[in-house]
Amino acid sequence: MNMKKLTALLLAAMMLLPMAMAQETADAVLATVEDTQILQSQADALMPTFVSYEYVSSEADYQTVVTYLVQQELLKRKIADMQFDQFTQEEESALRNDAQVEWDAALEEYVQYYLAEDTDEGRATARAQAEDFYAASGLTVDLLYQNLLYGASVDKMTDYLVGGYEPTQEEVQGVFQEVGAQYQAQYENDIASYEYMTQYYGQSSWYTPAGYRGIIHILLKADAAVMEQYTAMQAAYEDQQAGADEEQVAGETAQPTQQAVVTEPVTPEQVEEARQMVLASQKAKLNEIDTRLENGESFESLVAEFGEDPGMEDPANLAYGYLVHADSIVWDPTFTSAAFSDRMTKVGDVSDPVVGSNGIHILYYLRDVPSGLVLTNEISTEIADYLKTTKENEAFTQAFASWENEMKVAYDDANILAASQAAQKRLAAEEAQSDEPDTTEPQVVPSQEDETLPVGN
Repeated sequence: MNMKKLTALLLAAMMLLPMAMAQETADAVLATVEDTQILQSQADALMPTFVSYEYVSSEADYQTVVTYLVQQELLKRKIADMQFDQFTQEEESALRNDAQVEWDAALEEYVQYYLAEDTDEGRATARAQAEDFYAASGLTVDLLYQNLLYGASVDKMTDYLVGGYEPTQEEVQGVFQEVGAQYQAQYENDIASYEYMTQYYGQSSWYTPAGYRGIIHILLKADAAVMEQYTAMQAAYEDQQAGADEEQVAGETAQPTQQAVVTEPVTPEQVEEARQMVLASQKAKLNEIDTRLENGESFESLVAEFGEDPGMEDPANLAYGYLVHADSIVWDPTFTSAAFSDRMTKVGDVSDPVVGSNGIHILYYLRDVPSGLVLTNEISTEIADYLKTTKENEAFTQAFASWENEMKVAYDDANILAASQAAQKRLAAEEAQSDEPDTTEPQVVPSQEDETLPVGN
């Protein structure tokens, strides 16, 4: 289930609901725009979202939320003044259709996630539960439609304010060189951080450190029992070595207090014997691959025929290879060592078969990966989007300041301060309560023999 989409839908509802709440709840007025009041209930409704997205540092920051609500009211009024909220029947029909598509998709995702029994009755029950879930959150298909209408109106205002701005290639290059230099300083001599941020965290790779190779490989799954024996033997040997190192350090600082537990040691020869058994389990295939490579068949064709790594079915991986560095942290150490073994000195070389945690690997040195700053199309688009967003933010900041001077806007500083102080007091009390030790008496849990199971429900 795409929970991000559900969150976005609920967030859309949260952004619109405060306006409706203002009509129903009588509470403190925190600001006014012309004859429209900004109430504390509206700020309270948005506060959890602002805290969740870290737009504010705490639930006591009412000033930031109130400023946002004032700006939204200014924007709504200017959109109406400039008739950016007017749409043709065709445009409205298209937006209503988009809302229905989003609504149906949200219901279906809920059904797929919570479906207990894949029958017509089960799906009908899950769909009814989905509708109840969204209704409880105030979300309806009409609210989605209104949100899309408003979003389209804001798009018109944005286009008007930025005047069709498109970043130039010089602007893109300027940002790329400035930010790229920071990435280079950060990652040039720190492969572990580079791979952690780009492979695990999803950061775009603006700068590629020197020393990477593009590697493709043939993975052969070994006999399960033989592979299990090898991995167990290898793990035991590594633990044994680590334990020996720890005992040496401990022996240098303190006397032993008890007799050590003696276990049968694992020797390197035993590990090697287990490794050879893994290779022997696929000897026929290994010999055939070796023969066909000697006869001139392409490594890529053999990957397709023999390989059991799903990643090698990706055309991009097969064309460019896995990016492997001698100091890589994302690959099996056996795989990395093989990629930089004595057999792999130039592009086109093939490694000896090696045994890793996933089976037997035969590696092919596909290419040397260009190092340095590389402006890809993806990064260029990323920079252009950043420049557009920056331009839009600057334009709206200036527009809000101008509109606030045009309209009658007043902040009730006393009420804002009172709301903030009340929130601070509540947060302090909650923190103090959470710091108190738990003095609850432990309950006696009946034993299995004494426990009486409930009957029926």
